[in-house]
Amino acid sequence: MFKAFLVKYAEIGIKGKNRYLFEDALIRQMEYVLKDVEGTFRVTKEQGRIYVQTEGEFDYDETLDALKRVFGIAYICPVVIREKKKKKKLAADVVEYVDHIYPDKNKTFKVYVRRAKKTYPGTSMELSADLGGRILDAYPQMHVDVHHPEILLTVEIREKIYIYSESIPGPGGMPIG
Repeated sequence: MFKAFLVKYAEIGIKGKNRYLFEDALIRQMEYVLKDVEGTFRVTKEQGRIYVQTEGEFDYDETLDALKRVFGIAYICPVVIREKKKKKKLAADVVEYVDHIYPDKNKTFKVYVRRAKKTYPGTSMELSADLGGRILDAYPQMHVDVHHPEILLTVEIREKIYIYSESIPGPGGMPIG
């Protein structure tokens, strides 16, 4: 299901006008470690985010292990990317994501929507509530817990829609080079 990874960084984000130098060093290091991994990868930088996109077959575990060794990465998030669609289709994609990733539905959850693309209809809070409602309709055994959820389902609306719920820690720090 996962064909891409969202890479989050911490200290690099506070670097100011030379931030791009650190981001580029991080991207070079990621490309370097991924060249030994089975599969074809493309590392891109878009709107303050770094994505590792895959083409064709790849070794998921080996990819994660390689990225976990790159200094500068705070978190690696396996992400599902969807084209920007209407709210109804977005809700169906989110429900499908929950069904596929969490076979045991007896869990608490919270939906967090980040709407970077402000032309998308509704506010982040309205979308969070709507998507949470759709999940509850589909899986009544799940429960909302906004303070201590077992699942934090994040939906980022940018040029495309990114859905993820897992943040795998990286080594952090600053990138080599």
